[in-house]
Amino acid sequence: MNSPSVDLLEVLPWRDPVIEAAGYAINDPYIEMFWLPILGPTATWLVRRLASGLEHEPQGYTVSMTSLARGIGVSFSDGKHNPFGRALQRCIMFGVSHNVPSTSHQIVAVRSVLPQLSQRHLARLPDELQTLHYDWRPICV
Repeated sequence: MNSPSVDLLEVLPWRDPVIEAAGYAINDPYIEMFWLPILGPTATWLVRRLASGLEHEPQGYTVSMTSLARGIGVSFSDGKHNPFGRALQRCIMFGVSHNVPSTSHQIVAVRSVLPQLSQRHLARLPDELQTLHYDWRPICV
C-alpha cells in the first residue's frame, strides 16, 4: 500500500498564451491523430485525464496517483518504474507537462492545449501521417 504523501499528485495548469492561441485543445482530434504516436497511448490518456480535471478545477487539484492510474487502466507503485510513472515521465519528456519543485509531494503543471508537432517529432511519424499532417495544418497567409 502506498503512503498518502507518496500517492498524492497535485495538478496545476501550465499557462502559455502563445501555445494556447495557436495550439490544439487536449480533446481535439489532432491530439489523437498526431500526438498519440509520439506520446504513446498511456501518456496521451494521462495528459487528457489531467487536463480534463483542470476544466473542473481551473486553479488546480490534488489526486491520488493510484486512483488516477487505475482510471486509465494501468498500475501505480512507488518509484518511476511502473506504467503510470513511465507515462508521467513521457508527458514531461515531450513537454506536455513539467514537474514543479516541492518537498512534500509531487506537483505537475499540465498543458490543456498542445502545440503543433515540431519537425523533429513529425519526422518520427509514418509517411501517411506526415502527409495527413501537412494537409491538416492551417495555411498561413
